[in-house]
Amino acid sequence: MSETMYAPDLSAMPSTYQRVLDAACTLFLREGYRVSMESVARLAGVAKQTVYAHFESKDALFRAAARALLEPLHEALAPQPSDLPGFLFEVARQYMRYVNTSEAAALCRMLSAQVPRFPRLAADMYRHGLGQVQSRLAERLSQAMTSGDLRRDDPNVAAELFLSMIAGLEPQRTWCGVDTRGQKAQDSWTRHAVNMFIQLYAPTPLSSDHHLRTSS
Repeated sequence: MSETMYAPDLSAMPSTYQRVLDAACTLFLREGYRVSMESVARLAGVAKQTVYAHFESKDALFRAAARALLEPLHEALAPQPSDLPGFLFEVARQYMRYVNTSEAAALCRMLSAQVPRFPRLAADMYRHGLGQVQSRLAERLSQAMTSGDLRRDDPNVAAELFLSMIAGLEPQRTWCGVDTRGQKAQDSWTRHAVNMFIQLYAPTPLSSDHHLRTSS
């Protein structure tokens, strides 16, 4: 992995804690769990004792780094357009921007390799990451079902189905280093997935006026 994969802006003079955490994120993504506390301290520009002052062990630092690396995923849950197609498209676009990053691929590989060592962490990461995205998306879909914008169904199933539709095989392509769709192609795929999802859950058949345009 490139050394610039996760690039903290140390010129902004973050706290010592944040410098250590940023350095740990960079190194864990690049080298996996074999990273030493000495190397973290060196990249952060602090003494090793300072690293231990903030994180009592490498396990604790690893857990903190893994959680920090998931934070960009939650940008998909920021306030979104009130209309349902616009909301779904923006959620999908932000979600896929995260999923298609090299950081997300590296995080997936890193966590997969450490599941036997950190089984509780892996479960916690799922709940904090994709599980929370699904849960909050399900809340919005439940509101749409209550208001009549979508037919009534299990909102958790609908949320998982929607996330599966917008992702397709892109995560696997990213993780395997295979060429992925460009942004324009991904946006077209996302619009198509949103349209199909709304058709699937529509209380009544929708006219073409309700569809997002599938070409830009």
